[in-house]
Amino acid sequence: MEIHLSLTRISLALGLLLVTQMSCNTKSTSQVSQEKSGFVDIFNGENLEGWINHGEEKWYVENGELVCESGPKKEYGYLSTEKLYDDFELNLKFKQDANGNSGVFFRSTLEGTKITGWQVEVAPPENHTGGVYESYGRGWLIKPSPEKDKALKMGEWNEMRILVVGDKVTTWVNGTEMISMADAKIGMGKGAIALQIHDGGGIKVRWKDIVVRAINDADQSMKTATSDDEWIDLFNGKNMDGWRAYNSKEMPPKWIVKDGMLTFDTALKLEEEWTGGNDIIYSKEEFDNFELSLEWKVGEGGNSGIFYHLQEGYDGPWEVSPEYQLLDDEGWERLNNAKLEDWQKTGADYSMYPVQVDEKILNPGGEWNTSRIVFTEELVSHFLNGKKVLSFIPWSDEWNQRKANGKWKDFPDYGKFKKGFIGLQDHDSPVWFKNIKIRKL
Repeated sequence: MEIHLSLTRISLALGLLLVTQMSCNTKSTSQVSQEKSGFVDIFNGENLEGWINHGEEKWYVENGELVCESGPKKEYGYLSTEKLYDDFELNLKFKQDANGNSGVFFRSTLEGTKITGWQVEVAPPENHTGGVYESYGRGWLIKPSPEKDKALKMGEWNEMRILVVGDKVTTWVNGTEMISMADAKIGMGKGAIALQIHDGGGIKVRWKDIVVRAINDADQSMKTATSDDEWIDLFNGKNMDGWRAYNSKEMPPKWIVKDGMLTFDTALKLEEEWTGGNDIIYSKEEFDNFELSLEWKVGEGGNSGIFYHLQEGYDGPWEVSPEYQLLDDEGWERLNNAKLEDWQKTGADYSMYPVQVDEKILNPGGEWNTSRIVFTEELVSHFLNGKKVLSFIPWSDEWNQRKANGKWKDFPDYGKFKKGFIGLQDHDSPVWFKNIKIRKL
């Protein structure tokens, strides 16, 4: 009997040890998902490691939550990250116990309690939570429209998301996009992320689940490529396999393969003589999030473009598809004796977003250029000859305003599809393509 009890105790002890070890070595689903998505915790739920306290207001940890509370002096206070963040995505939760006038600064620098940078507002109802304020500068840069204030849940946990890439800032509260803006001064900013407690006293705000993902030029899409990270060749250099005309099963006769290049073989026409109608698509597969790379050249004064998320059944791809513009800018102006708008020039998102750099590297007609498009629902970036020339957030408030007020205001389906074909444009210009490849993101 004693032997049996001893064996039982040993078995129970071994079982407890195994369960304990498994518990220590096993990560939660949220932890695994977070690591895979590139996010890291910047608040450990235990102490203020990795943060710097500025001022004499109260910052402490309670029940795994970061708490900011007004102190006796009732002044401004800040808690900033030791690490600096340039482009990033930040997710966090906040709860306003009392008053709740606070905020999240980005690209900020501090001297004592004087902070320079930009603040995403956290405040009581009807006080512009989610808006962007420039400290010691221009003041309010943008406020959410009043109807969006209902996204805030005073006294409850709220989820905030902040996306900062280049000169673009977008904020969300509980899944509602509050603002989307671009600002050149923000684009030049550098600094830390910081939490604020406002002056005046009587303020208490709780924070938790603070995670951030740094973004760099190698990860413009804000998503990593699929696990196999394989490029798909859209053109094999030998024949038209996979390609056909838009709205047709056949290939237009002027598109040919010559010397390993996909070529539209035609005589150059003036803009006023353009007829078009020979656009082609890669029809084997549709793509949603992707990185597309290709090399191209046009004849002197030539014009073409790259379509994506293209769907058929319309009079032409331009009615529905965004276009990366391909053009011999200077040659076109000479040939047509006209001036191009910025949104018409090479690298632009045609009639939506012009190139956003002062200088771009564009080789003239007859010489090869390399273009790249990186698309996700969080960010679109255009590259030309190795340099990023623009970025924008698709389907944001700003994007919708540009559509509603510009060339596409009478085309309701323009840009609405989130998946579609890749296409190349016929604009009655000789054009050559090679090394056309894509990878899924």
